[in-house]
Amino acid sequence: MIKTIIHLFLLPLFTCAFIFGCAGNQGTEHQEKAPSALQAKMYQGKILQKLNRSQIIRIQITENNHSKTIAIPFDHRTRGLEYVVKGKQVILTCKVTAGRNKIVSIEPGDTGYADGVTGISVRDLKKMMLTKKEFILIDTRPTKEYETSHLPSAISIPDCTRGGHRTLSSIDKDVPLIFYCGWPECNRSIALSTFAADAGYQDIRVLEKGLEGWVRAGFTTIADDAFIRSGDCILLDLRPARKDTVQRIPGSISIPLTTLEDRVDDIPLGAPVVVYSEKSRDSLEALATLRSAGCVQTAMVEGNFSGWQQRGNRVISEPIVSTIHWTRKQKQGEVSIADFRAAQKGGNNAVILDVRTDKEVALGKIDNSIHIPLGELNNRMDELPKNKIIYCAVGPRADIASRELKKNGYTSLFLVAELDCDKKKCRIKK
Repeated sequence: MIKTIIHLFLLPLFTCAFIFGCAGNQGTEHQEKAPSALQAKMYQGKILQKLNRSQIIRIQITENNHSKTIAIPFDHRTRGLEYVVKGKQVILTCKVTAGRNKIVSIEPGDTGYADGVTGISVRDLKKMMLTKKEFILIDTRPTKEYETSHLPSAISIPDCTRGGHRTLSSIDKDVPLIFYCGWPECNRSIALSTFAADAGYQDIRVLEKGLEGWVRAGFTTIADDAFIRSGDCILLDLRPARKDTVQRIPGSISIPLTTLEDRVDDIPLGAPVVVYSEKSRDSLEALATLRSAGCVQTAMVEGNFSGWQQRGNRVISEPIVSTIHWTRKQKQGEVSIADFRAAQKGGNNAVILDVRTDKEVALGKIDNSIHIPLGELNNRMDELPKNKIIYCAVGPRADIASRELKKNGYTSLFLVAELDCDKKKCRIKK
């Protein structure tokens, strides 16, 4: 049964994606020239939407270090409409008549990549994997996030560590490199790809939609063996119970694939879930079922049960366990729902910061909150007071926002919870 609750755990998978590069946000700045004799203006930013009926293009620009959205008309004479692709950077040249803009031409904008670095789509990366072309796939997120869930064959090189740079420098410069991070706005992959370009690597690409895009496409993600052994996840054995009884991975719970859809409501949302079976297609089917039900921190055992054994990991022959017991370990800086609600009621020393996307907030707002999407936080941090406690809401992205605020001198806490939204208001669920 698919849940109707709005779940905010995507990406860490991923709960763990991080949007800020080592030197901070490297987003494209808004470029606006003073009107010339021809009264023209130029804007650079990311395409959000093209409305053909009303002939409007909505674009996100950065102005005075603040991100904002503007809507500009176009018509059949506008050149370069083929470059209008959602999420892509463009440069708009506009004619100004009676104080009103109209787009004259559109050109591709700065992607944020260094010279010699290009993007690669999720589909094209999948094709490269299937054709077994030679390349090294590099996960630039923190090591713990990599261990929880990563792309098949990826190695971990966190971008903001000296050790990471040393590891990268040891790779043959003739080998193609593909970097990825958590989601499209994440700058970690861009930061490390820039280091690689400066170091002399010739074939460098960045996965355009990151881990989030890979998951949305329905592809496999892998959990690290050390993470599975730690026991900080729900490990599901999808094989028939009779095989589970013979041998199984320690800590696993027997939920045969045929019963998974009926049992999915028993899985705590936000819990990392790892699955294994005898066949990859069974594990992939389970991942799809779990993701569609809102369990986004999902991955499979590399090589399934046989792969686990082949790597020399321990197995046990004990009575099966079919009941799910899991309690998430509270992180430093995390607050309880009760404490968050108390701050939400108007404490003079508290500010509630909603770091969800514009699209998520359109489904319902959190009472008494300021909305700054996580992808815009680095540019808009000065909108928040430093003399108050910033309560970031809700989910893994709130943890990321809280950490970044602390780095910049703020006092910040965060809440990990579920929201129940009705298109007007969001309520925190117990």
